[in-house]
Amino acid sequence: MWRTSTYNVTLRGLTQVSKFVLLIFLARYFDVADVGIWGLINITIAIGLYLLSSDFYIFNSREILASSPERQVLLIRNQAVYHLIAYAVVMPGLLLVFIGDLIPWQYAGWFYLLLLVEHTSHESVQLLVTLSRPTIANVIIFIRSGMWAWVAIATAWSLPDLRQLPFIWTCWAAGGAASLVLAFAQLRRLPWSTLRGEPIDFTWIRTGMKTALPFLVATLSFQLLNNADRYFLQHFRGEEAVGVYTFFAGIANVIHVIVFTGVCQILFPRLISSYQGGQFDTYRHNRRLLTRGIVGLGVLLGILALVLIQPVLDFLNRPVYTSEVDVFRIMVGSVVALCLSYIPHYALFVRRHDRPIIIAGILALFVAVVMNTLLVPRMGIPGAAWATFTAMGFLLVTKSVAAVYYARSD
Repeated sequence: MWRTSTYNVTLRGLTQVSKFVLLIFLARYFDVADVGIWGLINITIAIGLYLLSSDFYIFNSREILASSPERQVLLIRNQAVYHLIAYAVVMPGLLLVFIGDLIPWQYAGWFYLLLLVEHTSHESVQLLVTLSRPTIANVIIFIRSGMWAWVAIATAWSLPDLRQLPFIWTCWAAGGAASLVLAFAQLRRLPWSTLRGEPIDFTWIRTGMKTALPFLVATLSFQLLNNADRYFLQHFRGEEAVGVYTFFAGIANVIHVIVFTGVCQILFPRLISSYQGGQFDTYRHNRRLLTRGIVGLGVLLGILALVLIQPVLDFLNRPVYTSEVDVFRIMVGSVVALCLSYIPHYALFVRRHDRPIIIAGILALFVAVVMNTLLVPRMGIPGAAWATFTAMGFLLVTKSVAAVYYARSD
């Protein structure tokens, strides 16, 4: 068990390190505008991924776990049909980012190719996790999101003429395709022959859509809350401003990734099992561990980020980034506030109070949109950072108030 856990944590860590090193490489050797386009493509793919996924796997994973292998393939096939329906609706809708000039039309082909590969690989990973194959799932994630980055960096380092976004995207697409080959090889072992003559269960698909919708609203609100600032910057200040912002946001987000994977993902299952099992002393103990872990690690990493950003900027030796270092300090505050919001978030979740979580996310998104509208045209990059900081602070406060209220009333 411990060996498996070590493998999984190591693979996830290598994936995040790969993304970080690639970001540093892009910031040093690519035009700032290219870094901006890179950031816009990434966040739009992330949003598109959630729209296509719709968190349907949350509904289907429960069904799969309770089913025989023969029924599992039927459920997987039905989920695939749902995603095909989602493609027909979502893919044309995503053209709005190109129609609205948020991303240049010349990159539309790359965007849709990468989104298709990412989503297919993402759903395959979710299925493998549900089928109790977490190690191979993390290998696939590393191939899709980490390994190709080293190939791209090494090649572009040796051949400066390849320091262009299409080459980086080619490597990304190749990594995604390789991950799909491995995923399909694993899923091929299921008894697919039992599908012959079995009709598609559209009633079940509609039930899954209704079940997954609240989770989709919450997740999508969170994604837009995290990324709306870059769209406003693109609209009002252009791709170079987005490039600077993307660089600092990518570094600051490392804090969130480490806190979430190192604390939340480990303790969250314990919180649920102890609370639902009526072991309230154990639940309070786990809650204290969660609180201390989030606060301690979040603050420590925030301080380290503020100290280490200067050596990173010295390595880049690019004044366009150095001149906006104050923005990074605001971003660190935003990320720490986001991490702290997980404390009341999980207190609400274990009590099955999903509605205040969703409402808090939607209201925080509204605050982000209003603040970006007011501040970005006047202040540019700092305005976007302050807008997100305000929204994250609002999210933390509203969830905290709701958690205290329901803790007293339960």
